[in-house]
Amino acid sequence: MYLSARHINIKLKQDSTNFSNDEDYKAIIVCDGIGEFSQSQIVSEKITEVMIEKAYTDISQLIQDSEIIALKDNTENGGTTVIFAVIEKNKKIKIQHLGNGGCIKLNGDFNQSSQGLVPYKYNHLINPHINDSGALTKHLSKEIGKQERIVSEITISLNNSNGDILLFFTDGINSLEENVIIKDNEGRFWRHESSSIQIILEKLHVFLMENNNSSDFQDKLIYFNEGVLNDLNDLNLLEDDASLGIIITEDVLKLYRK
Repeated sequence: MYLSARHINIKLKQDSTNFSNDEDYKAIIVCDGIGEFSQSQIVSEKITEVMIEKAYTDISQLIQDSEIIALKDNTENGGTTVIFAVIEKNKKIKIQHLGNGGCIKLNGDFNQSSQGLVPYKYNHLINPHINDSGALTKHLSKEIGKQERIVSEITISLNNSNGDILLFFTDGINSLEENVIIKDNEGRFWRHESSSIQIILEKLHVFLMENNNSSDFQDKLIYFNEGVLNDLNDLNLLEDDASLGIIITEDVLKLYRK
């Protein structure tokens, strides 16, 4: 299994990411500092550092950590959204989140279409914590109460015969509340999908075609992760700081080798 997480800070410099691909601890965390708080960069960076360096498996451990409690006491303000994923036994992955951003799951054959369609066979796994006006209803910050830090959580199995791919991202790339549904004059419903996600999937397919047999695939995945964020910025598709995490199972590479 291969993991990577990277971010690009082009605006407020408040996104932060981290990951571990150790044999006994595989996890990803992406955080988006809340722009209205001036110290959100400090908060998001500390959270991603502590979560991975201490090999935590649940956000509740992070909230109770002495360094995080001290951070809360020593900062005037600051807050962040959190998306965290950890690989568990029996090829299961637990995903927790507070706030918005997103996670999509694809099978390894996501780019195969007899009709030449753009990739569309993926599921959104995160329902953002926002109200009708678009304000966050859950996050981590100095001022939140117990209700605002109750995480949403799902556990899924990574057992598709063609392999599994998961992408994690902050709202600088996409969040489900942006994917509005409209009704046309013929009574049909259409959902807007993110241009950034489509660009990532296009480039990911090319990357997998070219590198599926590489002995240093893990290192190349990190370079790809960094490169695709820069590409999105060069294409003027990013208006905010953006984070991207990637998980790819070995069966995806086996499929591409065929």
